[in-house]
Amino acid sequence: MKTRRCFMGITAIFCLLISAVIPVKATSTGITDESAMPLHQKKKQVYSHHQAKTVGQSDGQIIAKKPKTKARAYIVLNRKTGAILLQKNANKKYLTASTGKLMTIYLARRKLANHPHDWQKRLKFSKSLIKMGTNPNFDGFHAKKGYTYTVKQIFESAIIDSDDNSAIRLGQWVAGSNRKFIKMMNKQAKLWHIKAQFTSASGLENDDLARYGYYVNGGRTSGNLLSAKSLAVIAYHVAHDYPSSMKYFATESMKVAGQRMVNQNRMLPGKKYYHKSFKVDGMKTGWTPRAGYCFVGSSRKGAGLITVTLHDNNEFSDTAKLMRFTYQNLNN
Repeated sequence: MKTRRCFMGITAIFCLLISAVIPVKATSTGITDESAMPLHQKKKQVYSHHQAKTVGQSDGQIIAKKPKTKARAYIVLNRKTGAILLQKNANKKYLTASTGKLMTIYLARRKLANHPHDWQKRLKFSKSLIKMGTNPNFDGFHAKKGYTYTVKQIFESAIIDSDDNSAIRLGQWVAGSNRKFIKMMNKQAKLWHIKAQFTSASGLENDDLARYGYYVNGGRTSGNLLSAKSLAVIAYHVAHDYPSSMKYFATESMKVAGQRMVNQNRMLPGKKYYHKSFKVDGMKTGWTPRAGYCFVGSSRKGAGLITVTLHDNNEFSDTAKLMRFTYQNLNN
């Protein structure tokens, strides 16, 4: 018995020495990929539906003449605290096109935090979602009948390529059905005390959704209605609660299931409106004829910024203008 205990003790010491020497492998981005981690190393976390008191508060607003933009509404938040630094018509609700996908991404990411093995879970696309993916007027993932795709692939497609059918499929996976997911989106908005009315996981409006069977509520031309402040709060939670997700928003292009995904954020490195000093790493573009051009931007410089511009034909140059103005006046 003594010999056995001695042997077990030596074995335990040997294992500890080996684990101290061998490093944990990380992705090239420097962020550990949770989908590649052994299940026993993953920690299940239940994130609060509530938020810090500073989020969406305007105590530290910049007092200076505001820059001129073409945006009907805009807002700039401190990325670290969520406090409002600059705003215009920030509480008025507008159609927001694909920028509303940020709520879909947040809820999907929250489920993945609690069920990390589901990154590799395989899902099929319905006939209607496959058909939606072939419509040249939409952003669509070209899913094939009888094929399955991992949740990770669908997640990447919804963020990088802004694919509408992928966003809807994520919502179905999160809540069990599209209708239940829309209810979940609206419930989350209420928990954060933000002005939002969701009708879609994708950002498409009802007349586009109805032909594929995804109309849930509202009038024929209704769509996701959010204020600039509401979008900024959602973006804050994505970046703050799940920072590892930002690597997807910062990806300019990549292949997913053999398809080339292209990020339309023109403030990323190598794009027309890239500014090295801003350290832009996201987040979401959007456009429909009714919503116009919408953009949610994120900067890592200093404490960082979250920006939103709605119905703005100069969304990227105006975002750069807002970022520059904010950084110049932040400490004045």
